[in-house]
Amino acid sequence: MQEVAGNPKVLERLEVIRKLNSKREWINDELYRLTSKEDMLIVAYERLKSKPGNMTTGSDSETLDGFSMRTIKELSQQLRTGTYRPKPVRTTYIPKANGKKRKLGIPSPKDKVVQEVVRMILEAIYDSPHGAYFHESSHGFRRQHSCHTALQEVQTQWTGVTWFVEGDIKACFDDIDHEILLGILRKKIKDERFITLIGRFLKAGYLDIDRVLKNSLAGTPQGGIISPILSNVYLHELDEYIEQLQREYEKGRQRRHNPEYHRLAMQRLRIAKEGKTGTKQYKALTKALRELPSGDPNDNGYIRIRYVRYADDWLVGVIGPHKLAEEIKEKVGNFLKTRLHLTLSLEKTRITHAKSEEAAFLGFKIRLDRSEKSLKITKSTNGSGRTFARRSTGMQVVLRAPMDKLIKRLNEKSFCDSKGTPIPKKGWMFLDEDQIINLFSSVNRGLLQFYRPADNWAEMVRIQYILTFSLAKTLAMKRQVPMPRVFSNGEIQTIVRRKDGNKAIKFYQNKDWKVDRQAFTESEDIDLVQMAARLRTRSKLGFECCICGDPKEVEMHHIRHVRKMTNSKAKGFARIMAILNRKQVPVCRACHHKIHTGKYDGLRLEELAYDPRKPRKG
Repeated sequence: MQEVAGNPKVLERLEVIRKLNSKREWINDELYRLTSKEDMLIVAYERLKSKPGNMTTGSDSETLDGFSMRTIKELSQQLRTGTYRPKPVRTTYIPKANGKKRKLGIPSPKDKVVQEVVRMILEAIYDSPHGAYFHESSHGFRRQHSCHTALQEVQTQWTGVTWFVEGDIKACFDDIDHEILLGILRKKIKDERFITLIGRFLKAGYLDIDRVLKNSLAGTPQGGIISPILSNVYLHELDEYIEQLQREYEKGRQRRHNPEYHRLAMQRLRIAKEGKTGTKQYKALTKALRELPSGDPNDNGYIRIRYVRYADDWLVGVIGPHKLAEEIKEKVGNFLKTRLHLTLSLEKTRITHAKSEEAAFLGFKIRLDRSEKSLKITKSTNGSGRTFARRSTGMQVVLRAPMDKLIKRLNEKSFCDSKGTPIPKKGWMFLDEDQIINLFSSVNRGLLQFYRPADNWAEMVRIQYILTFSLAKTLAMKRQVPMPRVFSNGEIQTIVRRKDGNKAIKFYQNKDWKVDRQAFTESEDIDLVQMAARLRTRSKLGFECCICGDPKEVEMHHIRHVRKMTNSKAKGFARIMAILNRKQVPVCRACHHKIHTGKYDGLRLEELAYDPRKPRKG
């Protein structure tokens, strides 16, 4: 059997769905039969196999270790016959930045695979590259959309906004009403077996910390693979409602002229006609005009509503009176309560004046101001018809990195004290030096890349300073040397000895602190600061056993991590895995049992039936 990560049949099926759903009115049926296709299940496994968490046990205490073609066939049969039932998710709690804890549900490995199939189908329906059903105002959990695409829309399209309405939905994912969600899905899907399958995932329940079964009365399962796209389907109703408000309230083709601007412009024109353009009065009027917008910001005959959403965080921009902003806030709150059974968070939903206050959205502080580092340039035409470039007098949307919050976050993560003074990261001190440097580099690179478009970009040098000296103190403590000795020509590095020669692992340091307001990226990875390097391997699901060559009852042996360590440090069969640099290898059931009982601890690489790193034919 050949590798099937790009199985053409699966791609063709999904592409047909994508093309059909480029028409917003298209209704989908016959979807359930796709979930039982073996090649669909295999592709789903391929996509999940190397992701972090695949070795985390679900409520059935199983992991992806031991997954095989036999497992695929059993899943396929259960789905075809309608006997498949999702297991309750195992509940754990992870700490949040504010000191509270977030509930996380961990599905069983088989349920993860089936959920990935459902997710692929839903994505083809709602987010077709040929014409998405989702609105462009929705940026969360979507391909080629991210926090940056949402922020870029605000920065480039919201100039002239008077009021910001910051929206936050209280416990959104926990309060999603199952019946309302299934009803929304039925707008696009006329396949009750497929709807029922999704409903079973929603109602599968969970095991609490004491492993007591609890029913899922509302919400999408935290940690579930289908949860992000289901939440987008649910909140798409909010996107539709605000689009309706835009049609209802927006009016006026353009702003009327600003009377004060017009008065000063006429005064300057009279002075120019008198030939006094070099006088102090003329220059003062010119400066005053540059401080004023040409359009009247208080023109009630010109109304515009801007909107952007990322997951359950949303922002509305109002070009109009404060009364309208209050009205929109109230209407959205009522809509969420009556239509979606959700509640606005009163402490986080507020109205801010765009020029005198700062709104908080997706980790940035936002307001209307003048960016001295990057002046807005527009084209103008003089009296003789000649076109020239000039500085715009209007204000721009300015994005600023919240330095106080970033330092507080680094303090919570033990990189510095509450005042921002770097301290050693003791929790990482016992890792290998190259791992420590790579982890610090990933944090520094991630934060700097995320805040690269910020207008106060130069202030981020403080963040790099904290991480640099936290790393230096960590390595100094590990090496038991004075901190200055950690630096070499101003850099921090370590040498890794390998068979093909030594390699220097250096701490990443940015050297360019010039503001770049267009430094956005569409990559979804921008939304997460990577804390570790993730190695991806190609699965050999369906190949013969790499130890004995037996093609029967082959399953995948998984390990949690491929550590960067010498072969002498790896123990047992993990030593072979370290040499192969693989997290999964195909083995028959008998050999798999021998691996776990230690009977293959002395096996050597040359004793394998074949090298799993090399592609197999057949």
